[in-house]
Amino acid sequence: MNESEEIEKEDLGKCADLFSFDLVKPVRLSLHLIVKRHLPPDAKDWSHEKILEALQKITHLRLDRENISDIDGLELLSDKVTNIYFQHNQIRRIENLECLKNLQFLTLSGNQIKCVENLRHLEKLYFLDLSFNQVKDFDIDEFPQSLIILNLKGNPCVTHPDHRGRIIQDLPKLKQLDEVEISSDEKLEAGFKTKEEEEGEEKEGEDDEEDEDIPVRDSGGSKDIAHLTTSTLMRSQQRLELDLKEHLKHSQELDLIREKYNIPSSRTPRVGLKQK
Repeated sequence: MNESEEIEKEDLGKCADLFSFDLVKPVRLSLHLIVKRHLPPDAKDWSHEKILEALQKITHLRLDRENISDIDGLELLSDKVTNIYFQHNQIRRIENLECLKNLQFLTLSGNQIKCVENLRHLEKLYFLDLSFNQVKDFDIDEFPQSLIILNLKGNPCVTHPDHRGRIIQDLPKLKQLDEVEISSDEKLEAGFKTKEEEEGEEKEGEDDEEDEDIPVRDSGGSKDIAHLTTSTLMRSQQRLELDLKEHLKHSQELDLIREKYNIPSSRTPRVGLKQK
């Protein structure tokens, strides 16, 4: 082999190394990594106190594609963190999230997770993406009851004969599973009432309350009319409050879907620290 062939072979070896992801050593999630992704370049010259103060203002933690194998070091963040993006790493276990009690959005797609664990304490978690991991089976009690959207697509567990049914019946707030909306038939089969039935029962309850509030007296009078008017106004106010709560609930769901599919929001975006 002449000198030019040797140089060419060496160059090809270097190129192969660039595309060999197995040569990249997995890393543990560290303070240095969080600072690198979320604070400006001059943060390396900041005091320890200033760095900690800045870390506690983070609301969206973006650490995707960093070759992370272990979740750690999150205790330095505050309970202001609502969204975490850990997709496309080498994470093997779900752990050390206890300090993030207000977490609402968590994506762990494209990792090496085999067990669903350490999530039940996240009582405000609405969105969980565990797609394309290695989960063969799970304990349904490990999923928070607050979940509205759950994605297990690409895991061995989805081949279970009753995969959707067993999840739907135990997560009553769930509206989307594996990127597919949960149908009314699936809700009925799981033992839940349809929206129409719930609305019908609510209306019957309101009618019963109205009957109870109407004063039954031998002779009408201004006091009776005033009492009836007040009761009607109170019920109207209660209905408005219920409608507002329902609207807010749907708004939260839309926010979660926008986050997942990167759909721009028409509302003013949240103010946060620098993100990659």
